[in-house]
Amino acid sequence: MKHYGKTAAKGMVEMKKSIKIMLGCMMCAAMLALAACKNDEAGEPSLYLIPKDYTGWVNIKYDKERGDKTTREGKYVVFKINKDGNCLTKSLLTHKGWATNQYYYVDDNGKRTKLHPGKRIHGATEGNQNKNYTEEHFFVGSAKEFSKSEDYRRTEKQLKEDE
Repeated sequence: MKHYGKTAAKGMVEMKKSIKIMLGCMMCAAMLALAACKNDEAGEPSLYLIPKDYTGWVNIKYDKERGDKTTREGKYVVFKINKDGNCLTKSLLTHKGWATNQYYYVDDNGKRTKLHPGKRIHGATEGNQNKNYTEEHFFVGSAKEFSKSEDYRRTEKQLKEDE
């Protein structure tokens, strides 16, 4: 019996050693993954000013000749969304990496109320659907309203009519 006890104890020690090595390897892999995600090329953060009480898809088209020039507030590029949820801008989309965007409702007096992603901001996308410009979309409203909303591409008809 003693022989089996020593063998079992020796096996447990080896197993613990193997587990420690595996955990060490996993930690190294996780650290390497985090280092690879290092944010050397952070995109410029955006500040979206949305008319108070607006609910629906916001559609932004970048690199438009007839669009507005953007302004800056500190480190933020400012986008003013119109009452229909649209914005045409001459600026290029500069998202090269992670950016911390800010979203605000703005009333007629200029008072801002912060909107939080996941609570009033949903479904953020960006993509190039046309050779002449890049688009960005996000939904403003409750999670319930977002789940019932139509796809943003259907609401783009409004934006095309504004061009």
